Amino acid sequence: MDYELFLRELDLRLETYFKIHKDFICCKEGCSFCCEKGDYPLSEIELKYMMNGYIALENQIKTSVQKNIKNMEQGGICPFLINKRCSIYPYRPIICRVHGLAYLCGEKTVKVPYCINENKNYAGVYRNGEININPIKENLDTPQILKDFDFGEIRNLYNWLNHSPGFSRTDS
Repeated sequence: MDYELFLRELDLRLETYFKIHKDFICCKEGCSFCCEKGDYPLSEIELKYMMNGYIALENQIKTSVQKNIKNMEQGGICPFLINKRCSIYPYRPIICRVHGLAYLCGEKTVKVPYCINENKNYAGVYRNGEININPIKENLDTPQILKDFDFGEIRNLYNWLNHSPGFSRTDS
């Protein structure tokens, strides 16, 4: 299966999920909380696709991304976040596409977005580790979503960018 076609189909499915849970999600343009602190695990296929987005950026934005990579810390701000906007949004990885949704990732285990602790998504329906609405019934974790692909290794963004040619912190 073609990865771009797969992403278009996934985005349509996710659009439906976001509509179903719209009353519990407060994500909007300009809110970049999820991009400001995280590990951002992604697969090799996602990294390669993201790099297509990076290559297409204007030189000024590439320079900003490179500067952000050099200053990046484990669990820090995503280097592709420029002025509170994702500079590679159409090329973003699965974790970014599904962030904001509460979904099942096991028979009874519900994964909720960590911004719930900041009184954001699902905060009104989540108490003491329990959610009192029906979560999305699909496991939206990256390995599960990409199960039909040879997606390669999964690492966090920091490790990919600091151990990949062209993105080393020591590159100029």
